[in-house]
Amino acid sequence: MDYLRREGRSFDGVLAQAEDTFTSGRGAHKYILKWPLRDEEVLLCERTGSGKPPYKFNSDAWVKVGEWVEEIVQSPEKPDVIILDELGILESKGEGFAQYWDHIYQIGPSIIVASIREETKEDLEVQLGQSFDLVVHAQEEKALEKLTSLCSSAKDWQRIGRFGAAAGVIEVSLGSILNATKIPFRGVPLSIIQAVILFFAGSKLSRPWMVIWVSYVSAALKALSPAGNRLRPMIAIAVQGSLFGLAVKLLGWNAAGISMGAWLVGAWAGVQGFIFQYLLLGDALFDAYGEIQLWIEQVFGISIVSLPVLITLYLFSVGMLSLLVVGFFQWKKRPPKLLEKALNHSLNSDGNENIEEKRWWQKLWSEYRQKAFWLPLIVVLIILMFSGSPTEELAGLLLRATGIIAAIFVIFSVLKPDRMIEKLRKSGLFGAAITMERILKPTGRLNSDNTDS
Repeated sequence: MDYLRREGRSFDGVLAQAEDTFTSGRGAHKYILKWPLRDEEVLLCERTGSGKPPYKFNSDAWVKVGEWVEEIVQSPEKPDVIILDELGILESKGEGFAQYWDHIYQIGPSIIVASIREETKEDLEVQLGQSFDLVVHAQEEKALEKLTSLCSSAKDWQRIGRFGAAAGVIEVSLGSILNATKIPFRGVPLSIIQAVILFFAGSKLSRPWMVIWVSYVSAALKALSPAGNRLRPMIAIAVQGSLFGLAVKLLGWNAAGISMGAWLVGAWAGVQGFIFQYLLLGDALFDAYGEIQLWIEQVFGISIVSLPVLITLYLFSVGMLSLLVVGFFQWKKRPPKLLEKALNHSLNSDGNENIEEKRWWQKLWSEYRQKAFWLPLIVVLIILMFSGSPTEELAGLLLRATGIIAAIFVIFSVLKPDRMIEKLRKSGLFGAAITMERILKPTGRLNSDNTDS
């Protein structure tokens, strides 16, 4: 409470203060419920020595709690954080604070911080109908630091989750449609849409560079896409978000940072295809282009630009297009209708459960069937074959390309959402872990249509 007060955060809460305590682990003679912000208190219970818990509870205390909760519900100003001390044996049986849980939830705080007894945790989760996002042992090192860190960034993570889910909805829906139609350069409009999403998401973050997590959430959701290639779009989404966040981190949330971020998102969309093909084909890509360049010059007498120049012009153009579109919506100060609809769309996890899970070799084979793999490979092989390249060189090129695809496939097979969430928790990134978990594995009432969920 002292921390939240210093930070200027709106909060309210009730504390159970022990009086005339025994030795550790035995409780106290009596407990007083106190409302520090209201300078009010009431006797909660007195020790009897029998029963479980061994106390006689004052019914007036729970009436007072009910009045306090109802007052907050009716108030136009709602606290951002609610603190409850404590959820214990009574609550695990549906009594105590549990009687008012639905009303407390109705208040819609960003965070509810509750002290609990470890032995009642599972029963409490059943009684409340949802699990605790983060459990911190009171005696552990840096316990307060973990709680305050999560409280300070709660609104940022809520916004990240909301826009990450919206970006995921667009990627899974529009991206799947574009992939199914096989429209050329379909990654360009998707990248520009992502740049617009990143701009609106970051515009109200206290730390705008954290907008990179919007792309990471979206990339994770892309793994659930029912149609089209997933690996390369996931890479594109994650890298583009990282570049946007890096630009904002270095230059700040201003015209320069936003413009550079938007340009980098578009530029990566323009250059990723070449990087991917160079990874598969190596210098053979330049050799094949050189042969085409020479043939055009001999037959038509026309000199075309070199491959590096062509790629540079293309990525610059796509980057400028992305910058201009983001600049337009920055001037308009309103997101496109596509994004507005996506922000109001709730992800349906059940739909993803109905997608038939393929075996690993079926997934790998689907990667080899992608035109982005076999079409450039065949074109390069034909050109090099007619230019007189030895057979062993062509065979080596084929082996290289298939091996690289297999390696990328294995790497991304290891990066499963469950493992990512666990890694984030172990790294202390609780906000990121909770956001990912809520988006990828929605459970309980915390996934209602609250606009900040």
